[in-house]
Parts: sequence; C-alpha cells; structure tokens
Amino acid sequence: MHTLYPAIKPYSEFFVAVSSLHRLSVSQSGNPKGVPVVVLHGGPGGARSQRLSQFFDPQRYRIILFDQRGCGQSLPYGELKENDASALIDDIDKIRQSLNIEKWLVVGGSWGGQLALRYGFAYPARVSAFVLRSPFLGRKQDFHWRFCPDGGAAQIFPDHYQSFSERLPLDQRHEPIKGYQQLFETGHEFEQLNAARQWSIWKGGLSHLLPLKDAEQRFGHAQQSLALAKIESHYYSQHCFMPENHILDNIDKISHLSAIIVHGRYDMVCKLEGSQLLSKEWPNSQLQIIPGAGHSSSEPAVIDALIQACDKMVTWLY
Repeated sequence: MHTLYPAIKPYSEFFVAVSSLHRLSVSQSGNPKGVPVVVLHGGPGGARSQRLSQFFDPQRYRIILFDQRGCGQSLPYGELKENDASALIDDIDKIRQSLNIEKWLVVGGSWGGQLALRYGFAYPARVSAFVLRSPFLGRKQDFHWRFCPDGGAAQIFPDHYQSFSERLPLDQRHEPIKGYQQLFETGHEFEQLNAARQWSIWKGGLSHLLPLKDAEQRFGHAQQSLALAKIESHYYSQHCFMPENHILDNIDKISHLSAIIVHGRYDMVCKLEGSQLLSKEWPNSQLQIIPGAGHSSSEPAVIDALIQACDKMVTWLY
C-alpha cells in the first residue's frame, strides 16, 4: 500500500492580488521543471495544508497550493465580500497566468473537486487532466443528505446530529443551513463562535469511516472554525452559486479530458451516487470506489488510491 511522499517545504511563497480587496497566498513545492499541478483545497472556507503536497512525487511534479478567498493565509481573512464561485474560478486562472503555466493537472477533493470541475468548464484548454476525490456536486439532495434531519447523515449519526441541530430554534431545524447562517449574521460573538464550533465538529466528525473520539478537540477550535463555517454557510445558502444539476449538465465541456475519481464507499459527506453518475456521463473518467473508507483524505486506503492516481497521471503527462 502506498503511503505519503516525504514532507517537503515550499521553494516559493507569494501573494497574488486577484481583486482590489483580495490577495491569495500561494506556494510552490517539488520540481520547478516538473509537471505542473494545482491542488484545490476543500471547504468552502478551508485552507491549504502542506500535507497536500505529499500526494505527489516531488521529483516529477511542480506542486502549486493556494488558499482561496478569505481562507488560510489569504487576505482579508474570513471576508465574504466579492467571494463567490465565479470569482474563485477566475482566481485559479489568474494564478496560472502569474506562473506562466500553459496547462496543468487539476486536483481537488470534496468542495475542491467541484471547484476543479467548474474551472474545467470555464477553462478547458488550460487543463491537462483531473484527479478528484469525492467531488461535491452541490445538488439539493446533496445538501439534504448532509444537513437535514431526515437526511442520510442524520439517520446514521443521530446522536451527533442532535448536537449539531439543538443549537438552532425549533422552527429553523428543518433548514439548518439558513438557521446557522442567520446565527453567523445576527448572533453576538459568543453565539457565533459556538455555532461555528458545532458546525465544524459535525462536518469533521462525518469525514472519517469511524467517528473520531477526539472530534471536538480536533475540529472545535472556535476562532479557526469561524471563517470556515461562515464561508461554507455563505456558499451553501446560495447553492454554491450555481443552478441545480449544474455539474452533470455541463460535463460535456470537459468530456474529452481524462480524469480519475476516487471515492470512499462509506463517505458520509459527499454521496458516492454522485460520483457514479458523474463517471457514467464522462467517458474519459475512471471511478475507483475505495472499500473500507469514508470521506477523509487521511484514511490509508484513500491515500493509497490518490497516490496511485497521481503517479499514473504524471507518468502519462511527463
């Protein structure tokens, strides 16, 4: 079984101004002359981790990581103004242009997988191929599955869902995304921090095949979770700023490009059914269903599958 490549430090770190308000933090690792790959972190509202570079052979890949608007080290932190999906998609290409890259491999997981696909729809000539982990299709049923009291996740983890939903008034529990967004907009600071903490614990706790015993400690840091929860609820309340079924309806724009899709069979965050539909509509894609795995990229079987996928792609592209 493949394990992560050794940890490496970036050889370059800088900011790219993508608007008069937003500056994105970008890093490069690996071989400056290698196959360029851009890695799109999860969220919305997450942040890059240097650990993401360890899925790629540093001798053969030029690895580009960055924090999306309002995330991680990008500035201003937690900002919702000028923060929507079309802006993020254009940001990716602004980074590509700043680095003088003609085409790159686009890699993303969960929300990053959706963003990768939408970038491909807008800039297909700039993509050499895709590697996607559990892409989030952002359909009504996907939000319902993860957040609603009669959704799949709540039925499998009713005890954890109770902790997530009981912070909301009874009349808002049937639409928890809107209820949480209202807390983030109108609640006082203590309410916002506690709401963000619970939001992050619910999502983080679902990400692993077996619920983490230390989920509260791992995901419950209120200050760090506030930006993620506010940005995520901002995007989700707007259905990720796209029409229903947008991903599947536009897959023909990239159907000529190759893709490997990795999805844990027991993923509670992003439905496996979505990736199966995606692969059926995408003749040049290959879906790998990972047994004994959930959503997280830190699970051994998912690590193994992603590294094999990235090694296969670099051998083909090199």
